[in-house]
Amino acid sequence: MASRPPGPRSVTVGSHTIPVRMIIFWAGATFWIGDMIVHTGWAGIAELRASLYFVIELVIITSATRTIDLDRVASMYCLGGGMMAVMFLVSAVFTSLVPSPDAVSRQFVVPLMEEALKLAPVAFFLWRRRGTRLWSVGASDVLLLAVASGAGFGLVEEAYYHHDLGPTLALDWFPLTRINGATLTVGHATWTGLAGATLGLALLWRPRKPLNYLLAGSGLLWSIIDHCHHNYGVDRRGISVDLFNGITGHGWLSLYFFVLAVIVVIAADLNVIHRVLPPVPELHTPLTRLLSFNKDAVSAWQFLLTRRALAFAGVHYRQEPPSVRSGQLEPVLQGLAGTLVGLRATEAAAVP
Repeated sequence: MASRPPGPRSVTVGSHTIPVRMIIFWAGATFWIGDMIVHTGWAGIAELRASLYFVIELVIITSATRTIDLDRVASMYCLGGGMMAVMFLVSAVFTSLVPSPDAVSRQFVVPLMEEALKLAPVAFFLWRRRGTRLWSVGASDVLLLAVASGAGFGLVEEAYYHHDLGPTLALDWFPLTRINGATLTVGHATWTGLAGATLGLALLWRPRKPLNYLLAGSGLLWSIIDHCHHNYGVDRRGISVDLFNGITGHGWLSLYFFVLAVIVVIAADLNVIHRVLPPVPELHTPLTRLLSFNKDAVSAWQFLLTRRALAFAGVHYRQEPPSVRSGQLEPVLQGLAGTLVGLRATEAAAVP
């Protein structure tokens, strides 16, 4: 069969056709990380390793419930880094208007802008798929995407902080945290992960208004408060700092909230996955296929992700009104079912 000629927005390398936007994306990501390492040296490498370590931890934790693949996680990590570049430009404008580094407004406005920008790639991803893919994602998907975006956003900042001031003490399972005496700074990835967890739970449970808005925004609101606590408490003393420390538990409450949110997210997604779909053989894939370490394992994993997506779409089908079922959910369910049938057919063809 003759290969299809590349389109105007793609190039051919050997036998592969690569979109130009993908080339631009990865070229930008390479420059972003490479420039950081050139300027920060081993400190940048150490922070890159810590950042990826934390994201990989969440990838493993959510492997029993997520529906997104690692390509999406990697893209969100790089988009988070891109949001840091946007924040740099916004901060430059704001700093020109408020030049004093001790201005109280800077300690509150900057955290608000940063938390919003870190969550923006996740929100945009969900908004673009609001009538299709959004129905088939779980809370753990949103959590993982948010952690990836936050980790990418904070990478350069942590690298320069490490380079200029040296390494800081961190918790064993949370390598991006900083322990400063009695105070804990959980870092950008955890702040954004907490915001993503509550947003994901709101999208999964869809409680009535205004409770859905309160649940969706509660993680972001808390992250802004704790981030303000971190910025405001630097080189300050007095009753206002003591009040912040009391509200946030010297920053430790964010860690506890994040751990609790991860547990609730995983439990909520597992409940849907194991409760919604009927226990029929057609929806199961043998464990041996997943452990085969070949193309068959890739197909089995894709089948597993699609089956979970079908479960999430199915639980919304039970809850939504008939107009939403016929207009949005039925096409989603049909598409996922068709994908499962195709993957099952591929599996059957592979069996001798």
